[in-house]
Amino acid sequence: MEVKGEKVELTKFRVPIELPKYRLGNGRTASLQEQWLAKNADRPTDYFESDPELDVVQETQHDLLLSLVKEAGLLDYFKDKSNKQVEPIVLDEKGFVVNGNRRLSCWRNLYFSDPIEYPHFAHIDVVVLPHCDDKEIDRIEANLQIKKDIKAKYSWEARAMMLRNKQKQHGFTDADLAEMYDMTEADVKQVRSMLETADSYLKSRGREHQWSEVSGAEEAFKQLHKAAKKAMSAPEQALLKNAAFALIDKPGTAGERLYAAIPKIQEHLPKVKEKLASAFPLTQPAADPDAQELFGGISVREVPDVSYALAAEIVKPEHADKVRQLVVEVIDTETELRKELNNAGYLLKQVTDANTRLQAAVSDGLRAESTTIGVRQQIESIDANLVKIRDWLTSKNA
Repeated sequence: MEVKGEKVELTKFRVPIELPKYRLGNGRTASLQEQWLAKNADRPTDYFESDPELDVVQETQHDLLLSLVKEAGLLDYFKDKSNKQVEPIVLDEKGFVVNGNRRLSCWRNLYFSDPIEYPHFAHIDVVVLPHCDDKEIDRIEANLQIKKDIKAKYSWEARAMMLRNKQKQHGFTDADLAEMYDMTEADVKQVRSMLETADSYLKSRGREHQWSEVSGAEEAFKQLHKAAKKAMSAPEQALLKNAAFALIDKPGTAGERLYAAIPKIQEHLPKVKEKLASAFPLTQPAADPDAQELFGGISVREVPDVSYALAAEIVKPEHADKVRQLVVEVIDTETELRKELNNAGYLLKQVTDANTRLQAAVSDGLRAESTTIGVRQQIESIDANLVKIRDWLTSKNA
């Protein structure tokens, strides 16, 4: 085994299964620990850090590991008595497990639930590392297990949190982490960005640290990271992100895979913004006379960008259903328009559809209880577009 850059031969020992202690800095359980603390708010925030040898903390870690064991199918595998230990558990000099935490929790569960059926797990093989600091332990852990299966067997949020924690605890650079875990620096940056966006999503839904709720949305957060790299203003990025959050709530409503829907929100963002602004009218701040005078009597921005204010409004959980409906409507409409665009009858069809909707508005919408907010602006927009169509028809028929 390589330790501190050198190959070393480690002696194998046979020890009681009760002896080893779980390493609480285990990369696989970082997100599970945060989620457990969120659900057990009466426990101190340093519950998993202050005294890792406490029996109660070790028992909690055992339960968290056991949930991973069941997901990976290890419990069913080792229930077959012909499947016994092959590789030794790797311990540090204090008896904490560097490699083999899941296997240990699995064997303990089987042995203590039925010692007669599983006597071969009463004692286990271990090797003990020489003295190493935490930074070196992380490197050894990466070489022993994480590097070879980080993409296949680590949930994306657990992987991201592990990288974040290693960086915070030991000051690893992106280049260090990339080398340790067989990634590129761009991969490290992407995973960190995805975790930050997922954290923002969970906070917006009042579900902070409930990481299991975003396990299935890896591709969605990946698409949001890619979108952020494109030429968009910060307010537009905020609007895109918060509109996408509504789809992440119920991914099946987009009518396609979520990761495919998010680029379409970006593609049609002006239309999405217009639709949302109409549904969620915002009060514009009064013009600042001093600013106007400073710029020669002209408003700094004739049409203020409402993206930030709109993003703050649509991220509210009580608006999620309406936002999702409007965003999906835009995507569906633009998809259909794209299909019809090359049709010679496209103009007539769109005008006919608009006329049908206006007739419905007149016959069914002119009611006392109908809201008038935003209606006048829409009529003005319709009038302006009708002028353009009439002018075009005049020139076409001239």
